[in-house]
Amino acid sequence: MDVITAIASKALDGLYGRQTATAQNVANAGADHYSPVRIDFEDQLRQAWQAASAETPAAALARIDAVQPQRQVVPHLPGQGVKLDQEIANAAEASARYAMLVGMLSRSLQLQQLAIKGG
Repeated sequence: MDVITAIASKALDGLYGRQTATAQNVANAGADHYSPVRIDFEDQLRQAWQAASAETPAAALARIDAVQPQRQVVPHLPGQGVKLDQEIANAAEASARYAMLVGMLSRSLQLQQLAIKGG
């Protein structure tokens, strides 16, 4: 696996976590004292990629593989619950990014398959 594929794969993991957190937030939107959940992984993944650029491919892959999406609970403030419009926007953005990454990985695999077949 190359570094770009590893980054895209790890980003898919983070986006899946974000979609799951958004679903949890929407499901609990009417619950009293519920604190929304957020998933953050972009900064950690970006730092791993920047550090990996100066390492061997095996070390770079290990560094990227070590990135884990971080679950953060937004503190509950009186009178402020889950904002459904924000959750819907988060879901749409995560879905669009997920689709883009799946398409990119699919094209990358098609190119690798074409190179192997020699066609």
